[in-house]
Amino acid sequence: MAELTTINEQVYNAQEDTDQTPAVETVICVLMQRCIFMAGFDNNEELLTIHTIGYSADKAVWDLDFFEQIVAQEPLLAAKEKVKAIFITSDRNLVVPEELYDEVAAKSWIKRIHFIEQNDTIETSSVANDKTQYLYAVPLSITALIKINFKKATILPLPLYHFQNIKQQSLYLKCCIGNEQVCATLHNYSQLLWHRIFDYSCAEDIAYEIKHLCMENNISPSKISLVCNATGAMEYETITALTQYYGGIKCGDGSALTGQWAPAISLAKQLLSCV
Repeated sequence: MAELTTINEQVYNAQEDTDQTPAVETVICVLMQRCIFMAGFDNNEELLTIHTIGYSADKAVWDLDFFEQIVAQEPLLAAKEKVKAIFITSDRNLVVPEELYDEVAAKSWIKRIHFIEQNDTIETSSVANDKTQYLYAVPLSITALIKINFKKATILPLPLYHFQNIKQQSLYLKCCIGNEQVCATLHNYSQLLWHRIFDYSCAEDIAYEIKHLCMENNISPSKISLVCNATGAMEYETITALTQYYGGIKCGDGSALTGQWAPAISLAKQLLSCV
């Protein structure tokens, strides 16, 4: 097996400098194209630990060898039956209103909009709150890896948590910031207005994407309430840099940005509520 090369490995423990892994009973994961986020909870659904591992951009996205080695070597994933849900992030997606949804037609449309390779699979998830179907493409090798190793885990799209627990307020933009991608969803009260997953390299890229969104929809940027989660502590700097463009940014659960791990802790707790 090839040596595992990563750009970063980040670990959060609820009790600092204490390995929380032995007490973990439930694990939630997020897979992004060059990153995996893992959160461990105890029997009372209290967050104990977060492990985030990513690899460098000079390697291909969805590198199977990387994910295979994490599955084989990561202590949080050793007890496969404890992994309850795995959320996947894909920038090749399509949101279809329930009343217009036809499985064959929808899969045909996503293939017209995005480049879908022969070794990709198109997954579908129902979004009850928005009365839509969410389609997303991911390499078949990745879904096969999940199904072989985590037979009790539910596979879901990461944006699912954006579509749940919608705040009853206007122009509410949720962002989940990973090591190189952002998942962003805009609601106006309960109405879904916009959803996109895009690459970024700095806070300015995210600010530009939001500005473009506002121009497309004739929205004043000052009217948007922005909340941000993250997959690790390293993304905290990006979020704080965004405050120069959008004041009053909070974590996705409405809590304050009280420290580097706050956005990742918020993400873990919100994902658990979706399972």
